[in-house]
Amino acid sequence: MLPFNDGHIPPVNFIRKCSLALTATAFLIVPLCAQRAPANWTQIGKAGEWSNTVSLAAMDGLLWSIESDGTLFKTDKRGNYVQVGPHGAFKHVTMFEALDGLLLTIEGGTLYQTDPSVGTWRQISKNGEWANTVAMVALDGFLYSIETDGTLYKTNKQGHWEQVGGKGEFGHTALLAAMDGRLWTVEGGTLYATDPVAGRWRRVGKEGEWGNTIALEGGDGILWSLEKDGTLFKTDKSGNYVQVGKEGEYRGVQMLCTLDGSLYTVEEGTLFRTR
Repeated sequence: MLPFNDGHIPPVNFIRKCSLALTATAFLIVPLCAQRAPANWTQIGKAGEWSNTVSLAAMDGLLWSIESDGTLFKTDKRGNYVQVGPHGAFKHVTMFEALDGLLLTIEGGTLYQTDPSVGTWRQISKNGEWANTVAMVALDGFLYSIETDGTLYKTNKQGHWEQVGGKGEFGHTALLAAMDGRLWTVEGGTLYATDPVAGRWRRVGKEGEWGNTIALEGGDGILWSLEKDGTLFKTDKSGNYVQVGKEGEYRGVQMLCTLDGSLYTVEEGTLFRTR
């Protein structure tokens, strides 16, 4: 992994659980011989129906989304949606993640846990304790988060946390995803896989190969990534990647999320699924 310093993580917008497009500013030279696979995509629901969506997560075969007015919805794979809880109940959410049947949110720098199946919520941290969190993902029953100083933490569903690794070790992280028991990070344009339990990491692929990646999502053994020019790739655990669809075909993506082996994207307010 790259040498770490005490600086801050680059200002990537992690308000939504799922990756957002157009947030990083580095560059990648994509090999001209990259393999290609046709983009098998389907529009879900009506055009423009997701125009007010600001947060997106996947859990239990459903998409969970928050609107700009703070209202929570759950949507099935056919696009049928239902409002969950009172109108505007999630108005103050700045970060959003799904973990083992629970929705975890940061609101006002404090961590909350919501059980949408019964409609109950509870505060699971001290007031303001999560104010410096800039990235978080769910992995194997825990919530992993990175602070502004680059320090990684692991938190259980009761809110008990512990530091993972040395202080500031993830200070160069620009993108964070979880997949197959590993944390996947893009640091200085290079992809790394970290086993947070064993404390081991490895570089995946060539140095600087991910410099133009602006969004990253993991699921079902695949990393989905979006490039600055709107080109979509999927990468396996060994770093072998395939371009999905045409160059720039996903230029309109505003957010993306994985669910049961498929990639869901919101593009210009419309929901799509890519297999």
